[in-house]
Amino acid sequence: MKRALAILLAALMLIGIAGCTDNPPTPAGTDKPAETQGKPKALTIPVDWPAYIDPGVGSKAADCISFVNLYDTLVFPNSDATISPMVAESWEANDDCTEYTFHLRDDVVFHSGNKLTAKDVAFSMNRMLSVGEGFAYMYAGLVQSVEAVDEKTVKFTLSSSSGLFPNLLIRLYILDEATVMANIAKDGAYGEFGDYGKNWLLTHDAGSGPYKVKEMITEEHLTMEKYSDYWMGWSDKPQAPDTVKLLGGVDTASMKTMMANGELDASDDAQTAETYAALDALEGVEISRAPIGVNFNIMLNTKLAPTDDVHVRKAIAFATDYDTIANDIYIGSAKATGPIQKGMAGSLSDEECPYKYDLAKAEEELKQSPYYNDLISGAMKLSLTYCSEGGAQQENLALLIQAGMASLGVSVEITGKPFATMMTDAQTVETTPNASFVAFAPSYLDGSGYLKNRYHSSSCGTWEQMEWLQDAEIDALIEQAMSTMDQDARNAIYKEISLKLMDICPTVWMADLASSSAYRADHFISPVAEMFAAGEAFIFAMGYSCYYRDYKILG
Repeated sequence: MKRALAILLAALMLIGIAGCTDNPPTPAGTDKPAETQGKPKALTIPVDWPAYIDPGVGSKAADCISFVNLYDTLVFPNSDATISPMVAESWEANDDCTEYTFHLRDDVVFHSGNKLTAKDVAFSMNRMLSVGEGFAYMYAGLVQSVEAVDEKTVKFTLSSSSGLFPNLLIRLYILDEATVMANIAKDGAYGEFGDYGKNWLLTHDAGSGPYKVKEMITEEHLTMEKYSDYWMGWSDKPQAPDTVKLLGGVDTASMKTMMANGELDASDDAQTAETYAALDALEGVEISRAPIGVNFNIMLNTKLAPTDDVHVRKAIAFATDYDTIANDIYIGSAKATGPIQKGMAGSLSDEECPYKYDLAKAEEELKQSPYYNDLISGAMKLSLTYCSEGGAQQENLALLIQAGMASLGVSVEITGKPFATMMTDAQTVETTPNASFVAFAPSYLDGSGYLKNRYHSSSCGTWEQMEWLQDAEIDALIEQAMSTMDQDARNAIYKEISLKLMDICPTVWMADLASSSAYRADHFISPVAEMFAAGEAFIFAMGYSCYYRDYKILG
């Protein structure tokens, strides 16, 4: 239960509110920022609090926003969830993808003035695994060892094959070993490493990122300022903010007042529709929406009558009113095009997803089912369970599905249950209902994050796969993709899997959920908002949408 809730809570914060990069950052020379003329270019953004700015400890939204600005990583995630080189200029793997060698740039300098080397990369991974908090779960049990071969070369040895290991390294934030070790508390829990610098890193950074800690008040806020010697330079970023304050503890009433007074530049993404409407009415304020990586599904039990018949499953998919879901229930969400979030590499296009709201097609499919007579006579009914903790939205969605099937003459019995009960029901075919509502988000942004836990046979009997698919061909393709290092080849396999799933329809992929936020469009340009307004598909790993080097302060 804890893991399920953690995944959902993390998913709801997979994307921040403003400022992103559509392409990986590229060096712009070594020019330092020009002297600020007049008032400094500043942003104040509300975040969930407290924030833990130690990259070996934190993992929630505010933490990640600080990490991506204070630290650099070997690779950088793009807006389609692929990766590009960052500190690592290149890398290669052995034939079975159990050994990865990364070749580093030689011009990256920490805020301390120390040069970043392979030893710092190895130190950062070993520290994360030893501390065992934050994003350590992504590497624990997978990374067997890490070795600094020389100053510019670092080698990772894995315990099992992983073609997507480089994608996971967006969470390995590289610390300055010398600075951390100079600030350890000797009496810590990590032997010769003392407390591994955990106490010092509560309020300081040891990074090389575009911003550095100016002030960290653990009960209130983090203020970051430009690092003038950042290795990518600032000459092509003249409008980037000089300082960014991440402010905690801002309630709704204060948020409205502060935005009206120009003291706050954006809202968080946890406000009601009424609050967003009030903020939208303020002069200069606009509303933006962004995908959050959550795929809302109806899981259909493929081993229980009548949803063991593909025609019944397809009838449900065609009888689902996707526009009403996006416009009236999960407002601002987008119709899903398949199991992988739209906009990610390997996802399907609108044209590749055959399921639209079409009652004529739904009836056509239903008539091909051997259960047709029993279903329209009422001798057989569909069972649908929704999460009672999901509020009015899930109940309204259940009623919408019930109404859609009723128009075909099919009865749907709907039941709201606590998620813990749904998890228990998922343990056997017989106790799993015909249809179940589940919002799913992966632990990492790659097609396998959506496909492995959702459709591999190993997840049957858990809440993550109430379809009971147990398809050997799908299993083999997922395993093949996960052992393929080449991004294009791996994403081609993901698309092949998605198309096969379309054909057998074990799931109704209802919506890719989105978060809303208000922001002062008269003060700064948000690339996320621009992409949303342009109708572009995009998705960012948590925190990376708030890469402040790409912001543009107006005026």
